[in-house]
Amino acid sequence: MDDLATQSNGAFVMRYSGYEFVSESSNPEMFTWGAQTDQSAESSMVRLTGETAIRAERPYLSPSIRQLLRMPRAGYADVQALGGWMLREARRAGAELVRGEVVALDSDAVGDFVITTAEGQCVGCEQLVLAGGPFSGRLAAMLGLDLPIENVLQQKILIGDPLGVIPRDMPFTIFADPQRLDWSEEDAEMFAADPEFAFLLDEFPAGLHIKPESGRQIKLGWAYNRAPQVPEWSPVADDRFPEIVVRGARRFIPALDAYVDELPAPVHQFAGYYSRTPENLPLIGPLGMDGVFTVSALSGYGTMAACAAGELCAASMTGGALADYADYFSPARYQNHEIMAEVERVGSDGQL
Repeated sequence: MDDLATQSNGAFVMRYSGYEFVSESSNPEMFTWGAQTDQSAESSMVRLTGETAIRAERPYLSPSIRQLLRMPRAGYADVQALGGWMLREARRAGAELVRGEVVALDSDAVGDFVITTAEGQCVGCEQLVLAGGPFSGRLAAMLGLDLPIENVLQQKILIGDPLGVIPRDMPFTIFADPQRLDWSEEDAEMFAADPEFAFLLDEFPAGLHIKPESGRQIKLGWAYNRAPQVPEWSPVADDRFPEIVVRGARRFIPALDAYVDELPAPVHQFAGYYSRTPENLPLIGPLGMDGVFTVSALSGYGTMAACAAGELCAASMTGGALADYADYFSPARYQNHEIMAEVERVGSDGQL
């Protein structure tokens, strides 16, 4: 992506604002991703420990935070601008964009593929890449293929920050601990008596994340939903989500407590699907049918993984050299017992 930013003469913005994982645990094994304790610019991950040191750098964090893992080379990219530039480049190279809802995929007498849309269009091709996001499984089924993909509805909100609770330069911050939400005794009794709301008393998973946005706004997300469902074009957001995510975020940023009972208006709520495999590794490469490939199941990492995923799939299609991690993302990994045993040993699926 750095190379593309240079090639495009800055057609899209990349800002290295960093990622920070925070935890109330002082266990040194909490983050086992190769973090270093020094602050050198070359360090890809830096671990900071101790309440005094953390509070000196991040006074908005709760005193309960015992360690922080910083990833300086992470940050933000303007996704729409990146996609627009890549589309222009593809058209310049001769690509044609055909819009339509795919209703049929077939192979003809010579083994080529025919794509039929609801609008009556037919497009022929020698190679086919299934990259339909949450609808990739549906596309694969048209060819008699079964992708091990499940779709889980996740949500985010965007709210104002009139009190300036979140510093404008705060990195994208992720709470690395599971938690139970803090309810009043009266609320807890009411939830316990109602099966529809009883889940609010359960332990919620790690991964609640928050970052500042332009216009003095805050974006919050929390992929606590784990129930797969059939994807729809216009998913319905859960009205309970805004209070849940803000109530959870105040656990590690206490000043957010000011917004729990009355969220700053307007509240913009977004809903979409995490399309994922059971182990949360994407599917990139050939699908076992001649000429058919996929880039799918990118879960919550679509933007961050998209350029590398496309490059890897293109190498598979053209017979190019494959990266050393290609086998881990290949759909054929399920037949590789060594890879699957290694994946099983990792334990966490890294879901955010």
